[in-house]
Amino acid sequence: MKNHSKKLPKWTIVRRIVQFAVLLLFLTPFLAEIEGENFFFGTLSSSEILGIMLTDPFGALQIIFASKTVHTVLLIGAVTIFAFYFLIRGRVFCGWVCPVNLILEFCNRLRKLFKIKKRYDVKVNRYTKIWIALIILALSFASSLPVYEMFNPIGTVMKGIIFATGLGVWSFIAIVIAEVFFATRIWCRSLCPIGGFYQVVGKAGNFHVKIDHDKCIHCNHCKQVCLADSEILVPVVDQGAIYVTAGDCMLCGKCVDHCNDNALRIVPKLALVAKKENDMKKVEEKSA
Repeated sequence: MKNHSKKLPKWTIVRRIVQFAVLLLFLTPFLAEIEGENFFFGTLSSSEILGIMLTDPFGALQIIFASKTVHTVLLIGAVTIFAFYFLIRGRVFCGWVCPVNLILEFCNRLRKLFKIKKRYDVKVNRYTKIWIALIILALSFASSLPVYEMFNPIGTVMKGIIFATGLGVWSFIAIVIAEVFFATRIWCRSLCPIGGFYQVVGKAGNFHVKIDHDKCIHCNHCKQVCLADSEILVPVVDQGAIYVTAGDCMLCGKCVDHCNDNALRIVPKLALVAKKENDMKKVEEKSA
């Protein structure tokens, strides 16, 4: 009989450390000084570390569309960040870096702790955020303003609720109220344009959640805890796919942590390619 004692949530522990480290980094104006120069300064929209400019790719696109001009420094900073997430997996930003996601995770825990019942459980298609991202870029082009930055809730968290002002505060409050009372993770799953942007490039990452079908007992715990959307696990759990291919996957590791049968793992794509080649060789050897 298998031991179904609760596992140590290793991925979640590591992810929390990274999330709080990032939050601390951006909420601290000056961490250190090197020869009189600031080691780090900025926000998730735009920052500078050791003199290197880094820019949110979606924010950079808005500015380029709004100004109708390609700014070299802005573009280089955006490409640097884009390349990082492109190589790992697009929505790693959402699961490991975004402070709004961190806060909403705790909101969900508090809702369960205090047994707050949702009046409605609104469902919105997870592809909606892609269309929202495209609409924002179009509006930025038409209005000559970076539209999303006017009410970006991430900026509000970065500045701190006490010091932040403007539409960002109200959008953040609305998101929290929706999470607690009306809809589970509707912002992150279906409405956030940055999430939509990274969803488009998410399939290109070099890390994936892989399943061992011999170990899976179809308990569906992984679907219940998925931060992105339970739909992305349907192909691997129910349809025989070997790994999660959806661009929505945040690589948060919650599905892995909650799989008591150790059927799920996070592996690099090279390992998947090697396994596929090995399986093909075995088939060829049997048929020879």
